[in-house]
Amino acid sequence: MTTDIIRQTFKLAKAAREKHEDEISEAYKFTRPNRDIWRHRESTTDRTKIYDSTAPDSVQNLVSTILNLLIPQNQQWATLSVREDVKEEVASDIKRLLDKANRTVFKTIRDSNFYISASEALTDAIISGCGAIGLYETETEIEFIGIPTYQLYFLDDYKGELDTVFRQHQCTAQYLFENFKNLPDEIKEQAIKSPNQQIDVTESCMRLTGDKDYTYTVMVGKSLNVIHKKKMATQMFVVFRFGRTIGEVWGESPVRMALPYIRTINECQMLMLQAAAYASLGAWQVNSETAVNFANVKLKAGDVVTVDQPLTPIPFAGNFQITDATIQDHRQQIRRMMFNDVILPPDNSPSMTATEIQIRQSEFYRRLGTYGLRLEQEFLRPIISNVVKRLQIKGSVPQFVTDKNAFEIVVNSAVKRGIALSEITRDMQVLQVITQLGAEASMSVDLTKLARKILRDGDMSPEVLRSDAEIEEMKEQMQQQQQLQQVAQQFLQSQNPNEEPQQ
Repeated sequence: MTTDIIRQTFKLAKAAREKHEDEISEAYKFTRPNRDIWRHRESTTDRTKIYDSTAPDSVQNLVSTILNLLIPQNQQWATLSVREDVKEEVASDIKRLLDKANRTVFKTIRDSNFYISASEALTDAIISGCGAIGLYETETEIEFIGIPTYQLYFLDDYKGELDTVFRQHQCTAQYLFENFKNLPDEIKEQAIKSPNQQIDVTESCMRLTGDKDYTYTVMVGKSLNVIHKKKMATQMFVVFRFGRTIGEVWGESPVRMALPYIRTINECQMLMLQAAAYASLGAWQVNSETAVNFANVKLKAGDVVTVDQPLTPIPFAGNFQITDATIQDHRQQIRRMMFNDVILPPDNSPSMTATEIQIRQSEFYRRLGTYGLRLEQEFLRPIISNVVKRLQIKGSVPQFVTDKNAFEIVVNSAVKRGIALSEITRDMQVLQVITQLGAEASMSVDLTKLARKILRDGDMSPEVLRSDAEIEEMKEQMQQQQQLQQVAQQFLQSQNPNEEPQQ
């Protein structure tokens, strides 16, 4: 019964992907043709049909920028922190455990191939809309594998979380024979006779009805014969989307949204090459009654053509300027839609000032906005949570850390900090305008709450922030001091009524 449910779910996941396949295949064709094997496994890399490199170059620039901002290799870009609502008497003990867990988690990540896999997965997300990393375990370590999107099928739950994932790929018969016991007899025979024979393999990881744990299943062949099944506390695959349209399972991507411009500029570049060849070699005309041996007509330097009437050139009627203007406009649109207009300095621009760099970074953070938050929610947090749970099972991380009521995952990416700084700048600009309106207008702003918001947005460490109780105590002390000063001034004035009160 369980196997039948998995097969039925697989059909639904296939149907959810099918309507996007043509567009995604085209997106890969113009940017990464080596991964355009959505239709045919035997497809080969063909870059001869790419006449303009703006889109591939823009993809690479965006991938590099987001990786440096989200998961810089030289920084701890996420931490396990004590929740604010945890009682102070137990927070210190939890913090010690979390500090140890943080070191263990990021040592595991740094010692693995995570950053390479993340680069591959993010490239897929920017092109197709979805990226995926598989977390496979050995006896001693966790291996991260970037899963190509053409191998993926998945579904989401009622909350929009991608909790049902299928991976369809191929393995050699020898690999299956060495790693799995419950193999069909024909595969065992192939492993002996043809060990390098490729066998279709389908992996699935999903929650079955009534289960809190995931069920990981390995199936072979078109009939999906189950050769391995086990329960897992975590999802085998972390699948994330760059963007999302409401109601759609598959994500949106900058490349797919820019496809109209990419198609047009590719066609224009091809026409420009044809026009350049025409302008360089020319086209020639001759009298229809003239005897010409066209086998000897070669339009290259040094050739001699024997005809009764001389060949005359045909005037070039094309307009390079129109095509070139179209190309330049579409290049700008492609770079804008893939954030390259704020990532890179303007063409032929001298070195930018620090202010200009800050302005461009703020604009990048603003435009990345929800995309960066989605990457944090669907990519970074699940990776950390997944690694923590697996290390806990191995005994490398204390059991107490898995208590969600005690800790939270805080992502410290530059994207998040940049968005926060942009909000701080906006708040200060608004406050400046309100202050200029006068004292009555300034009374509408609670400066204490504004200050705490700015400190929170600026990712100020909670350890240096005063609690609400401490702030109230300081306010009471200030009020008492003011009252004492007023009493003292009144007393002095009563003793010397002719003197002016001191300010």
